[in-house]
Amino acid sequence: MTRVFAQRVVSLSVAWRLAAGLLPSLLAVGLMVSLFYYGELGREAPRIVLWIASLLTVVSLVIAWANARYFANRISRLARVAEPVAGDAGREDEFDRIEAAVGTLGSALSASQAERAKADATATAQRHDEATMLAGVVADSLAQLDEIRLPLHILLESRFGELNENQEELLRDARSAADAIDVALRRLGQVADADRGAISPQRELVQINDVVRSVLPLARAAAERKGARVESALEPGLPRVAADRARLAEALALLATDAAEATGPQVSLTISTARDGHAATIRISPAGQRAIENGSGIFAERLIAVQGGTVVVDAGGITLRVG
Repeated sequence: MTRVFAQRVVSLSVAWRLAAGLLPSLLAVGLMVSLFYYGELGREAPRIVLWIASLLTVVSLVIAWANARYFANRISRLARVAEPVAGDAGREDEFDRIEAAVGTLGSALSASQAERAKADATATAQRHDEATMLAGVVADSLAQLDEIRLPLHILLESRFGELNENQEELLRDARSAADAIDVALRRLGQVADADRGAISPQRELVQINDVVRSVLPLARAAAERKGARVESALEPGLPRVAADRARLAEALALLATDAAEATGPQVSLTISTARDGHAATIRISPAGQRAIENGSGIFAERLIAVQGGTVVVDAGGITLRVG
């Protein structure tokens, strides 16, 4: 019991210790009032009052001593880790050392924050420059790709001679590859534009459930190729949110089809919607990190980010928040 009381006394806050330090002064006021009252002629202080006054005086002295010792030890420990201050050593005390240490730490913190802000600004500028350069490379590559796709189209549609089946198949494969490269480069260009702030989303009030319904056929077609199925759970009465309908639908289609293609046979993929305050969320589950680690997943994240939304991936699936 004594040990618990001692631990409780040690764990007192500084405010309580300072308040307890006023106890001797309060007792002194009470004793002075008593002495004035009983100091008049014909009055004699009862013995019990003297005993109580003596006991309270001793208790107040013990409390004052304990608090003074506590503060002295704590200040000494703080000053022990601080460097001595320059100047008159005769006037140097623990508070001087603590003040100097706090000043040094404050200067170091300010320098660190300034250095961090400078590094962030440099990184942002470098990212903008890299995105600008990447956008230029993409534009040049698309122009050169068009020069490749046009002859392929002419060879397949306007025959200059008989082509055997192997030649036609090679030309069709080449055109399909060129079309796929064209799509990938255009997506890469939009990612670069998003990173350098060159995309201006066309915001409008969008009903999330309508966007999900427009994407469901694509997700179901992708799931059927893997022997899986897609189900929807749309919460009714969701508020309209401000979003770019076209980019939201494109991002959702990419994430949903990638999640469907990453599932196994007989797996049920669920696309659900829910209210999140003034915003709305779209949940694709089950889906993992692999569903957004490819190029189309990164592109979908950028499409959501440019309109102020977020994409969060956890162990159970992918959550889109818009609005």
